[in-house]
Amino acid sequence: MADEKYTFEQAKIRLEEIATLARKKDTSLEKSLDLLEEGVRLANICTELVDHTDLSATATVEVPEGTEPTVISDVEGDSEDAEVEAEPEAETPQDAEEEAE
Repeated sequence: MADEKYTFEQAKIRLEEIATLARKKDTSLEKSLDLLEEGVRLANICTELVDHTDLSATATVEVPEGTEPTVISDVEGDSEDAEVEAEPEAETPQDAEEEAE
């Protein structure tokens, strides 16, 4: 199994299976240690896959004409991962009166 190639999703699924097996009360100590060893190996594979993944994907967002994009930053305030959300302009009663004239 050492030469087996995993995708991130496959490794994650197998890690979940290992966790379920390890939680069973009837799992022997030897089996638990084997599961731990496999789990550590899979966790390292997942870490390596994440480290080598290009997370700088660019996303395009269509903003309707007449609106301005609003930047919503994440909890930690990292503007690099900020999402862009179109915020419609609010029409006030005064604007409606001006348009009617």
